[in-house]
Amino acid sequence: MADPNYLIPMDRFDNSLYIDERLAKVGSDVVGALRSAFSYLYLTDGPTNLQRQRLKASEPYLEPAEKMLARWLQTRTNGSERKNYGKAALLAARRQRYRCEHCGHADVRVLHLDHVKGHANHDEFACLCANCHMLKSRKFDWSGAPSAKQS
Repeated sequence: MADPNYLIPMDRFDNSLYIDERLAKVGSDVVGALRSAFSYLYLTDGPTNLQRQRLKASEPYLEPAEKMLARWLQTRTNGSERKNYGKAALLAARRQRYRCEHCGHADVRVLHLDHVKGHANHDEFACLCANCHMLKSRKFDWSGAPSAKQS
């Protein structure tokens, strides 16, 4: 059974009213940072990176699933994994509403960003749960060619 603390409700996406309601509950000193974090996570046309200082300032006000997603995605859009992922990875995750493209699993703790055409291509990503990612990856050897059948 999925832990509700690590699920993102679908009604949060592209919902400015939801964001405004959350912002009304915090002090004016963190509104800007929190607005950036919510826009980064929930708006289709939101920012495609999140500055580290804004992430740090907003973290105390984020729910467990939001905090995990923001850290995970920030590493891929701003941090050490930017060269391997970047904007395209964030857009793929947002497009899928942080759910597995294959099975719909929604627990953010097990989401992966799959390089659809291999690690040499950083333009096309799929948001997959760990299980679907492993199953997809095992269909191919590391060169991208179909693997030989096991006897």
